[in-house]
Amino acid sequence: MMLTYSGWKVLNDVYFVKYRNNKYYLRNLIEKSTIYYRRYQIVRGLSVHLGCTYTKVLKSLSIVIDNVKNMCEKQLDENDMINGCICTEELVYIISMLFVPMVTLMKGAMDALDLLHDKPLVTCDRIYYTVGILLGRIEDILDKFLERSLSHKELSSYPWTLNMVDFLLKKKISNVINKDNVYCDFVPYDTNYLWNKWLQEYNNIINQGTKLVFIKFVTRKVKDFIRSVIIEKYFQLGFKFDPITEETFIPKESIELELEFKVSEKGLPMILQIENH
Repeated sequence: MMLTYSGWKVLNDVYFVKYRNNKYYLRNLIEKSTIYYRRYQIVRGLSVHLGCTYTKVLKSLSIVIDNVKNMCEKQLDENDMINGCICTEELVYIISMLFVPMVTLMKGAMDALDLLHDKPLVTCDRIYYTVGILLGRIEDILDKFLERSLSHKELSSYPWTLNMVDFLLKKKISNVINKDNVYCDFVPYDTNYLWNKWLQEYNNIINQGTKLVFIKFVTRKVKDFIRSVIIEKYFQLGFKFDPITEETFIPKESIELELEFKVSEKGLPMILQIENH
């Protein structure tokens, strides 16, 4: 039932994945999904494909986050405190209200898929593919942010927060990204694509005489991009979020995508609502 969703047929981020000396092509996994005795091998292959797909998203967004962090640091270093504080506050919003909740859905999707296997990875003595576990560690960054709130009365909280962002990028996300060389054969792509595209779009807008704050523009672009990721690489793959249990599951019956998305928008306001920030 899950593989009847259209999203699986249009995933095009990876040529193939490698797992325990085997290569898995997504097309073959989908076409052979009806072969009963290979179902667990297929589940594992799909899990690795999904992990590689999510890793590509994390790579591109981590470049954006790093560039914004550098911009905030430069403003603070130059004693441009107003813009530096605004920049840092927007960055915290991007990470805590958009990026981390997206990671939560990604981890939930990988866990739900893994549970279709007779020996889920979480029960194995040796973990061969750990993206799902590492995604969970990225979620922990929220606890770090909550340890110390940004305060105009305590300006030291701003560089402290930027240091925490640097820790997230270098210690948390890099652990996920470093695994992809072992498992993922990506279709070539530019990890700076999102940032360069948005920078060019912003320059085109202001060159036409429109006043627009760059960090606000970036926040909007990140929000729209994450929304498209959740639709294309979560809902359109057959995953469903239960706002009551806050868990991802795979429904036994197909659900109309538009209805599913509208329901989930109410259940996931931090991630999916697109009201003005």
